[in-house]
This record gives sequence, C-alpha cells and structure tokens, in this order.
Amino acid sequence: MTEKSAKPYSKLKIATSYFRYRFKSLTKHGVHSPKVFEFMEEVLDRTSKSRNRKIERERKRLKESKQVIDFTDFGKSGNLFKKNVSDIARNSLKPKKYARLIAQTVNYYKAANVLELGTSLGITTAYIAQNENVKVHSMEGDPTVADIANTIWKQLGYKNITTTVGDFNATLGSLGNQTYDIIYLDGNHRLEPTLRYFEQLQQHAHEKTLFIFDDIHYSPQMEKAWENIKANDTVRITIDLFFLGYVFIDKTLPKQDFTLRY
Repeated sequence: MTEKSAKPYSKLKIATSYFRYRFKSLTKHGVHSPKVFEFMEEVLDRTSKSRNRKIERERKRLKESKQVIDFTDFGKSGNLFKKNVSDIARNSLKPKKYARLIAQTVNYYKAANVLELGTSLGITTAYIAQNENVKVHSMEGDPTVADIANTIWKQLGYKNITTTVGDFNATLGSLGNQTYDIIYLDGNHRLEPTLRYFEQLQQHAHEKTLFIFDDIHYSPQMEKAWENIKANDTVRITIDLFFLGYVFIDKTLPKQDFTLRY
C-alpha cells in the first residue's frame, strides 16, 4: 500500500461514492433479516430528534475557538503540527446526526461498558455519556486534545467517562481483562492499524459485542479495511451506513452484509 493510497478521497470522490451508496442502500422493505430489521426499527428509526442543546453549544464553542495547539495525529499522518481547535471541530467531530445514532445504539442495546478509540474533542463521547448507566472508556493519542475533551465533560457534569492518553500501540495493552458491550473505533484511518486493532480488541469483546467503525469510505485503505473486516471469520452481520460500519460477531447469527439507507 503506497503512501498516496493512504490519503483520503477528494470531496468529489466521496460525494460520488455516497450517491452510489444511496442508490444501492436498502430500506426496511428490502430487509429480510430479523436482526437487521430490528436494528432499523429500534435504532435507525428511533434515533433521538432532540437537539441536545448543552452538547451542541459546546460544539459551537469549539468551532469558534481561537486556540492553536500542537497536535499529533496518530490516526492519519502521525505528524506533529500546529492546528486550530476550530479546524479540528469542523473537520473531525462526528456530525450530530451520527453522534445521536451512536448514543441511541448504546441505549437500545443496553450497553453498560463502551470503549471509544479516538476521543477527538469529546463531543460523541458526551452523547454516549448522557446515559448515566453507561461507563465510557475513551482513548486518545494527543494529550492536549484529551484535556480539551475532559474540560467539556466537566462543564457538562459527566462523571461516567474515563480516559487513557497515548499512542494506541502502547496503551491498548492497559485494558487488562475488561470486556465491552460496544467498541467504537475512530482512532485510525489506515488499513494495517485498523485491522490490527480489530483483531486485538476481540480479546475485550464477548459474543454480543457490537463493533462500530468510523469513516469506512474515507480512503482506499479504509475501504479495503472494511472489506477485510466483512470477510473475517469472526464477523457475522455487517451494516454499511456509509459514514459508519456496524459489525455483529454473535455466532448465532448468519453471515450477511447489508447496506442500509440512513
């Protein structure tokens, strides 16, 4: 895999890919899997329409921030450079539509323990942590970004989030014997680390664990990673929502791949 192929697709390419996704994606009327039909009715269709004002005010504040930080992007380039917090907020934070979706997923499947790889500025984490019954463990590579996220959670009054800071290659080993009900991977956008983390994190999964992958159509490498994940022997049902990929590993399920409209 060349360095060039590790780069993200252009906006035009992503728009074209999204058009193809919309054309082939299924609605409920085209789905005959009980598990997936349930997911569409109870998760996709019931994702909260509330505006989550407190969290969205924090997002707005981040987008307007004048702060410049030294930022190490382990997940994309691995380089250290100056970066505006506002640019991170505009380009890296999950839109509220998908943050709400992840939160609804956590709520519907009654996840008690959630692992997030890639805190960013902590907005999606905050959506998940609205449910006080959930313990969220968020892992972030850059310490300054993690500090900003922690400040936001403190402002919002959330006490059910713990963080681990550092390169995932070093910090994933600190998880011990903990298992998680949902594992959300948004910390790397390259082929080899994505597949390696997926393999490693299966040690922290049980048979009902749901994996969620971010930006599965972000680049050629991420699309190849998604195809490899779908073919993995431990994977049963996959759901492609274009910007997110859902992976069920429950051995009682048939092996099927779905592209759903959302």
